[in-house]
Amino acid sequence: MLRILSTLFDRCLFTSTFIIGLQLPEFIQQYSQRLSGHLNEALLQLSDYQLIADRHFDGKLSLMVDKYLTNSEPSINETGNIISKVSDRVTDLQGHLSNLQDVEYIKRVFYFVTEFDESMAQATIQQYQLAIPLSLPALISGAIFALCIVLFIHLSLNASKSVCRKVFNKKIKDEPKPNMIKPVKLKPVKFSSKDKNEKNNVKIIPKIGDISKLN
Repeated sequence: MLRILSTLFDRCLFTSTFIIGLQLPEFIQQYSQRLSGHLNEALLQLSDYQLIADRHFDGKLSLMVDKYLTNSEPSINETGNIISKVSDRVTDLQGHLSNLQDVEYIKRVFYFVTEFDESMAQATIQQYQLAIPLSLPALISGAIFALCIVLFIHLSLNASKSVCRKVFNKKIKDEPKPNMIKPVKLKPVKFSSKDKNEKNNVKIIPKIGDISKLN
């Protein structure tokens, strides 16, 4: 019965962790879509400034930003800072998105784990939709993740059993042993000659029945 329950637990654990592992490529995909949306928004904001640069600075946006930053008017300085931040954001989002789309799957996962944007990941989690992709990378991710979790749980349980067994054996070993009472050998009693004489001189008092028989 215990073996059947253990097998059933392993199968349920593997299935659930396999489904969770399948979500990694899907999560990266939805994360990339969110990045793409933010990139399009930033490009839309930058496009208006790019039109001004095309008309007055030969299309060089960086030259226009430098001109705004060196201007004595504070409002123009602030506008230059805004344009610079939007331009830097566009560059960062483009590089981030490129590393999640134009590389191999293993590199994509490694880059996502090490370089993900926390605020973007939290927003993706809040609107994440569960899916079961059937692509080869997704299946491999699910199988590897499930095997790692199952092996980790089994190793942890075996280690816990080993530690408990050692503690129990040590506790039994450290307990004081009860004192064993050794059997005492009784020596035969030797009577002295005096005791023998006293034993022989014991007077026997006849009973009433015995006296009637004598008569």
